[in-house]
Amino acid sequence: MKKKIFFISTLGIAAGLLYSLESNHRKRATARDQQSGEQDLSGTGRSLTPSTRAAGELSGENERAASMAKIDNTEARVEIDDQGTDQTKASHILKEIRDSAFEGSDEKLALALGRPTEEIEQWNSGTELIDGDVLMKARALAMQRGLEVE
Repeated sequence: MKKKIFFISTLGIAAGLLYSLESNHRKRATARDQQSGEQDLSGTGRSLTPSTRAAGELSGENERAASMAKIDNTEARVEIDDQGTDQTKASHILKEIRDSAFEGSDEKLALALGRPTEEIEQWNSGTELIDGDVLMKARALAMQRGLEVE
């Protein structure tokens, strides 16, 4: 009886180890495929290589932004906060706060937001994207100073 219990428990341990090793092997293979840029597309056997990705497929951050974008007249409009603010509206809000509360000074606005002046200038020129954190801080500054912003 003891031999049967020992044999069955040994088989159970061996099966558990085999399962865990196979699972670990699959995880590593998936990670390796993703690192090399080759993913299996829904079991079709086709792989997404860097060349096909460059030919029109989205990847990484662009894929995330595109999935969150709303389509307005066939243009993707990426919202940067929960109030539906897009980049043009955010830029308008920042300029309005800068002009009304900080005497039109990028340096003073940068100091209040805790960001470098160069970043403020890039936002105003449209070369950099405004993130939701900055917009939230800017709205808080406007409220503290009694300004009405959209």
